[in-house]
Amino acid sequence: MTENNVYPNIVSFVIRFVQDDPVSKAGEPAYRGSVRHIQTDSEITFTNWEDAMVFMQNYVEVIPQITPKKTED
Repeated sequence: MTENNVYPNIVSFVIRFVQDDPVSKAGEPAYRGSVRHIQTDSEITFTNWEDAMVFMQNYVEVIPQITPKKTED
């Protein structure tokens, strides 16, 4: 139990990725996926990660991480 008898807010998701082709024409991995919110059984499909993040933000605050940019050798 936590302080003041406040229970943690637990939010669960199932995220699935399917890689269609090894690499797209733009040189990026070609994938699609789905994300399901377990508590409500709501689900969306996505082809870019930003759509999945927007969906999850409906249920929990998502803190974006800074990802390093790829450098060409």
